[in-house]
Amino acid sequence: MNNKLRISIIYGSTRKNRIGIRFVKYLNNQIKKNGHIPIIIDPIEMPFPFLDKRYDDYKKNELPKSIAKVQKLLKKSDAFIIVSAEYNHMPPPALINILNFYYKEYDRKSSCICTYSSGDFAGIRVQSPLRAFLAQFGSPPIKYGMFQPNLGKFFDNDGIPTDEKDAKARFDIFFNELVWYAQAYKKNR
Repeated sequence: MNNKLRISIIYGSTRKNRIGIRFVKYLNNQIKKNGHIPIIIDPIEMPFPFLDKRYDDYKKNELPKSIAKVQKLLKKSDAFIIVSAEYNHMPPPALINILNFYYKEYDRKSSCICTYSSGDFAGIRVQSPLRAFLAQFGSPPIKYGMFQPNLGKFFDNDGIPTDEKDAKARFDIFFNELVWYAQAYKKNR
């Protein structure tokens, strides 16, 4: 059995000068270092229309390319990491828009939530609505995640942390659990 997992990092910010992409780069690099395959799903790189119908509602010849491409990536994924800022106590609209296009692609695959902020609270208020969202999709979120306050001061533009030891310790806690669940679900899919 191949122990390499395909892990989609689904990122939701479309703001100018967004700092959360630094966090995504860090997670991407760490997943590679752990011998797995990261997949970044970024609404800037793969623009989506506003949700008017889900993936399954489109006729195949009318399917926008970005929606078809992301569907294939999600379908092949073994687990999901949702990276979210907090916009007025809620997830960013672009993140919710991406997630809502799909349904069965998430089923019986583990997930986790990693949140951040430019201030001291690390986006903690957005975790509860995202947990409910993922549970509804059949993608149970694990209890751990990586929650990063003061993101702009902690990660540089390339995703390198100012305190590598601290970042790695917090990454390992959630990632080891995510991998455990992803492998268990994969055996039974």
